[in-house]
Amino acid sequence: MKYLKSEHLKFKRTVSNKLLFISSLITAIFAWVVGGFIGFQYIAFYWWYAFLLPGAIAILCSLSHRKEENAGKYYSVFSMPMNLSKFEAAKGIILIEKLLIAAVFLAMLISISNIISPATVVYSVLQSIVGSIGIILASVWQIPLCLYLTRKMGLFLPIVLNTILGIFLPIALGNTVVWWLVPYCYAAKLAEPLMGIEMNGTFAGAYGFSVTILIPIVLSILLFIILSYADAKDFSKRR
Repeated sequence: MKYLKSEHLKFKRTVSNKLLFISSLITAIFAWVVGGFIGFQYIAFYWWYAFLLPGAIAILCSLSHRKEENAGKYYSVFSMPMNLSKFEAAKGIILIEKLLIAAVFLAMLISISNIISPATVVYSVLQSIVGSIGIILASVWQIPLCLYLTRKMGLFLPIVLNTILGIFLPIALGNTVVWWLVPYCYAAKLAEPLMGIEMNGTFAGAYGFSVTILIPIVLSILLFIILSYADAKDFSKRR
């Protein structure tokens, strides 16, 4: 618990918190420009999980790492009697918390059209919130991966890789039998039945809750646990 409190305090009054709201706002604005009222809701969700969310995750992980580097290259961390594995794992948990806040904020932005133009509404407020949170849960596996890549490769490459793969892999492999082996397909596979959004971003029209949406969420959480363990173990070797 003390590691979580420590990480939570580090995020106070930082650009990372602002980034979460800015990225959600950019998503909503872009969807409005491209789709207007008619396509606003589903376009916002598509561009969120396919493009802006992977980039935001990579940037958040980079900023978290950069903050420690700028504070003395982890000197304060390595000089204290702490469990480095738990320290690194706490970063991932706090980042999930931040992303869930961004998900609810995005859902609220998307739900503005429920008031302004109810005739063009695709999702109810509750559906927007559930879908937005589901997308985050299907994407949490990216957090430990980006934390690891940031330490090894720096800022730029993880952002580019995570963003490009998030766009193209679901389109290329999302409708194949091996999609479950490609984590970048998880959010898109969840959005397909739950939000009615096809792999290429078009709106299919038919959507609703089904057991199949649990598969990408379970796979994502399991992969998050595995990658978090591997990342924490690798980080603990730096002392």
